Amino acid sequence: MASSDDEDYDEDDGPEDAFQSIRIPLGHPPVLFGLPGSQDLMKEILRHLKWRFGECAFHMFDNGEIGAKVLQTVANHDVFVVILRNDAISEVNFSLMRLLLTVDALRGESPHRLTVVMPCLEYARQDRKLVAGEAIAPKLLLRCIRTAGATRFVTLDLHNQAEAAFSPQGMVLDELSSDGYLADFIKRNVLDFDEDHTVVCATNGGGMKFTRRMADILRVGFIMADRFRQKGGGRGDVKIISDSELKAVTTVIVIDDMFDTCGNLVEVCSALHLLLPEARLYGVAPHGYFSGDAGEKIKLLVEDCKLQWLAVTNSVDQTAALRRFCSLDPQLERRIRVIEISKLLAGAIARLHLGAPVNVAKFKSLGPNDPDPVLTDASQQNAAPLEAASPPNKPSPPPPGPGPGL
Repeated sequence: MASSDDEDYDEDDGPEDAFQSIRIPLGHPPVLFGLPGSQDLMKEILRHLKWRFGECAFHMFDNGEIGAKVLQTVANHDVFVVILRNDAISEVNFSLMRLLLTVDALRGESPHRLTVVMPCLEYARQDRKLVAGEAIAPKLLLRCIRTAGATRFVTLDLHNQAEAAFSPQGMVLDELSSDGYLADFIKRNVLDFDEDHTVVCATNGGGMKFTRRMADILRVGFIMADRFRQKGGGRGDVKIISDSELKAVTTVIVIDDMFDTCGNLVEVCSALHLLLPEARLYGVAPHGYFSGDAGEKIKLLVEDCKLQWLAVTNSVDQTAALRRFCSLDPQLERRIRVIEISKLLAGAIARLHLGAPVNVAKFKSLGPNDPDPVLTDASQQNAAPLEAASPPNKPSPPPPGPGPGL
């Protein structure tokens, strides 16, 4: 007895008319979503990966609430969401709430995996209870992101290594290192860089390990600033600790994990200038907020302490800071240098997608000019058309600054 399918089949029909083709998806296609303010970094990441840019939209309701909507299917996809602090676009707490809504919206579309890439972990310095009644903010933030639906979190150079243990159950936290990128920038941009006449300086005992690691990479000397209290109470004076002769030193590079208000930087540079009045000073850190009166302090260091420039990565967008510096002094803008880390982030994203580890020495040792075969392989396997690999130029209304309830 013939089946009903045989009865409906007409010999005059072609094979395309008789059967409808079914596409069986293989693997988990990658897709990247970038929140407002991260477009510049996303373009550079996609230039390395050649993947597709995820489409989503954001809007504001009349009552001040935020809305997020995913405009494409992400079912069974390997989804990455990139968020970058950009004070020129939105206030940080506004951006974090928008991230949570975006992650929740993506989770509702059944992705295979959802990874949040936040190069600079917000609230990182509130990592402990100094007095009773205080919250541990970064731990809470990671818990919120996990509750929203993310299963993996990628960041760069944590303020405190113990924060790697803050990830809640069901979430993996990967910390990347920018050591190779910072060292390469120093070698290429410090005037007359000479290993025998250069030292790196830690701003305090807490940053000694990071600074000593940079000294080993650069093959230069190491010194440290610390506070000494002559009497009980008070902040004490900053003194420079060194185990070798410093008469031949002509260049001092101050290494810190973050430049914010730059108060500590002023004290360290003043102590260095008093000890080595003829030495040129530089400052390097993975992250830069430059909040408060940082511009005035940097200008003072340039005028009084021979500070040449401060360099930070683009883990934080510097558009707003550079605008403030330019309004204060047009010459101050060139004192801030930005180190491009898009290749580092692209390499980590590619490895996570392919199931390769990121916390291995071979990847951590890669610099901006070193070939990355894993990144090359990932970009060739999932290459998208050029127009699809660029962020869509859809105008979106800029969100307001902080307001009540944000």
